[in-house]
Amino acid sequence: MVFYSREFLIKGREVEDVFAELINADFRSTKEQDIYEHWDVGKANYKFDVKGLKKITRTDNEVNENFHWTEIKNVLGEGGWCFSGKADFIVFETFDYFVCVKKERLQELIKEKVVKNYVSDPYQALYNLYQRKNRKDILTLVKTLDLMAISSKILKK
Repeated sequence: MVFYSREFLIKGREVEDVFAELINADFRSTKEQDIYEHWDVGKANYKFDVKGLKKITRTDNEVNENFHWTEIKNVLGEGGWCFSGKADFIVFETFDYFVCVKKERLQELIKEKVVKNYVSDPYQALYNLYQRKNRKDILTLVKTLDLMAISSKILKK
């Protein structure tokens, strides 16, 4: 099981709350659904996995809205949220917007752009495969502009 800092979890929930209010969400995931089914909020028949702004590295001073981490495999080495779970849409936060991308479109973008080149420096992870030391997860960085190009909807906060 992965453990996150309390601050990280609170910030993530705040971002989910803003998005849920914006779309007037009908329902929320349980803790188990969030962990195992990879979705946070729902509207009608759709489930959304909301991704808040992140830093490129934990030591960076600020979050970076120009890039988003995408999880191909999780820390257990199983399918990450990009390729597993029950979310219909992955929602990426920027400073002013939420970029809603159909999960299948994101998968196509990953398959099209990611090079099977492993890097150990997170700053080199743009469309390369990044694996943290002593972890089984595989991540890649994706440009926000590319997410916007394949988005189904962009919502102003």
